Amino acid sequence: MKVKARVFDVVCILTVAGLLLAGPGCSGSREEGSKSSGANPESQVRKEKAGGFTVPAEGTPGERVKKLWEATGPVIKADAQANLGDKEYQDKRTPLFSVWVMLQGKLSLAEQKDEEAQRTIPEILKFIDNLYGFPGFKQERREKDRETAKKFFDKRFTRLDEQIKALK
Repeated sequence: MKVKARVFDVVCILTVAGLLLAGPGCSGSREEGSKSSGANPESQVRKEKAGGFTVPAEGTPGERVKKLWEATGPVIKADAQANLGDKEYQDKRTPLFSVWVMLQGKLSLAEQKDEEAQRTIPEILKFIDNLYGFPGFKQERREKDRETAKKFFDKRFTRLDEQIKALK
């Protein structure tokens, strides 16, 4: 009886050890790790992207908001002037909204804090939702909100633009 128990224990230990040792070799993660360690430094720098927009990684929080606004502001303005359908607006909303949420998360974790920059991002997100439509709302509600957003677009866009340019 004791011999069977010991044989069983040894088999279990060897099986677990074999799985642990074979795991990384089967997945290829060790080879990938050794290949990338010799690559040039630029390819190792991971850029955060969302829908073709890059989340600014350098600068003060205000500078980062300004950089992203310079990239997304003209797109928002062009989309406001376009006569797109609800589906097109919904499809365009996700990349814009996502990149701002990613920046908001990065700034909340950053050492350097800037309350004005952090307060500006939710206003931009609301602006995006008003124009492109919040996905949780019915199409009729999104279209009504979009109509109102377009009606006051220039005023709101200019106010946001000035607020962002005033950031440090």
